[in-house]
Amino acid sequence: MTDAVRVEVAGLVIDGEVWLAASPQRVFRALTTPGLLEAWWGDDAVYTTHDWRLQADEGSAWRCEVRLRNGRRHHIEGTVLEVVPERRLRLSWRPSWGGLPATEVSFELEARRGGTRLTLRHSGFQPDFSGLETHRVGWPWVLGWLARGMDTEERP
Repeated sequence: MTDAVRVEVAGLVIDGEVWLAASPQRVFRALTTPGLLEAWWGDDAVYTTHDWRLQADEGSAWRCEVRLRNGRRHHIEGTVLEVVPERRLRLSWRPSWGGLPATEVSFELEARRGGTRLTLRHSGFQPDFSGLETHRVGWPWVLGWLARGMDTEERP
C-alpha cells in the first residue's frame, strides 16, 4: 500500500482518497475496462479478482469473481448507477458472502498536480452491518493496488 492512500469511517460511510500518477482518462479506463480491472485489482497475498463483466453504461449489471488466498471463491455484483466519463462512476455493490446487503460505491476523479485525485465513497451500510469493518480494511488495499497499477502500467 502507498502512503498516498487515506481511508476513514464516519458513521456508516467509508471515505477514501488517493492521488494517482495518471490522467483522469487513464484512471477511468482502469475502473471500467474488465481486462484492466483484473490486472490491477488484487494481490496473490490477499485475494485476486477475475472474470470481470462491466460496461460503463448506466443501468447495466456488473460482476466479478473474487478468489481468496485460501482458494475460496465469492463474487461481487451490482448495477452501474451513474457514469460521467473521466469524472464519476457509481455502482451498487452486493457481495455474495455472509448475506451482506447491497451498498453503494462511488469513485470521483479530479485532475490535480499532474495526475488524478480519486475520491471513494462507500455508503448505504446498516447500523448492525459487520461488512463495514471488512470494507474499511479492504479499501486501502484496493486504492493502493490501483496506485501501483497506475505507476506500472504502460501509459497510453
